[in-house]
Amino acid sequence: MLLFCGREGSWSVAGNGGKMAEIRRKLSRDKAKGKTSGKNKGKRASREKTARMDGAERLRLAADRLVGLNSEKLAVVLTNKALGGDVATAKALVGLAEGKKPRAEPVKKRRGPSLAEQLMAEPQWRGGSAETGGGGVEAED
Repeated sequence: MLLFCGREGSWSVAGNGGKMAEIRRKLSRDKAKGKTSGKNKGKRASREKTARMDGAERLRLAADRLVGLNSEKLAVVLTNKALGGDVATAKALVGLAEGKKPRAEPVKKRRGPSLAEQLMAEPQWRGGSAETGGGGVEAED
């Protein structure tokens, strides 16, 4: 039997008469309609609690989104008004340009002594010759 990968339909079956594809289509339709399975009948689905926003917060978020989408146009309009002699707009434009600057990443301090300090704290090695345990090249006499 010829199998067409990635295609759905009763003609692209794998020996089960198209039952899997039909069930898959039915399940996707039920999900789109908002139906749920019968195993949780009578039980109320629990939703995660979301913080409710007041009107001012919604307005701020909407304004922020719109300013982000139209930032180029707004900058051009403000610049034209400032060049036209509007002092308040010029001050606002300068304030926006100087606004938030990215903070420098704080340098994390290492806790405890560094590796060099640990090595300095250990006693000095004193010894004439020591066997290294092999692997080294020794001079031949």
